[in-house]
Amino acid sequence: MTITLSKGSKFLFTKYCNGEIIMTKNPDKGSKQEIRISSSLLKRASKDNQDAIRTMFQQFIPEAEEICLVRYLGLQGLWGFGNREFVCLTDRRVADITVGRFGQVTYQDGYLEHINSTFIYQPSKLWLYLIVAVVGITVIGLLLLPFVVQTYYRFNKCGIVIAVRGGLPVYIFTNRGLLTRANELLRDLTIARENRIKLRGVV
Repeated sequence: MTITLSKGSKFLFTKYCNGEIIMTKNPDKGSKQEIRISSSLLKRASKDNQDAIRTMFQQFIPEAEEICLVRYLGLQGLWGFGNREFVCLTDRRVADITVGRFGQVTYQDGYLEHINSTFIYQPSKLWLYLIVAVVGITVIGLLLLPFVVQTYYRFNKCGIVIAVRGGLPVYIFTNRGLLTRANELLRDLTIARENRIKLRGVV
């Protein structure tokens, strides 16, 4: 998986070893960086392997920050082509990485002291019931029923929105069955935010 970022530094992630990404200097590529996530690392991270997820986030988070929580929150989209969602909470920020196909990687974060509010969403099952009812009246519908249910859940996700003062909201989606992990994140985020504010005050 690759992404090119332009941040003014001259480094290129050119190889990885044992699932870890290694950054090397690349003075000839201007201000571009290329991030590669090995398929084995992504596979382990998708099984909620804590070490693998930490390795992914350590590309973006300074070493001085303490990582408090990392979790895998599910897949959005069709099998083999969907986006995988990973979340990380440190003593300073909450962040997420969304990994898609063909090198698509999205990273976003927000500092704890700038978070004003949070929002968690679980979509209604009404459309699922309507779809199941329509499909279920035919023989073909009966055969496709399990596929319809699974496909519905692939695209209609629960999620969290974290409002960051002076910045973009942080959107994090999760599987319905993994919503308790999102609740765990919000609880730990609230505690970490209070500790951060006690340390630095409200900015």
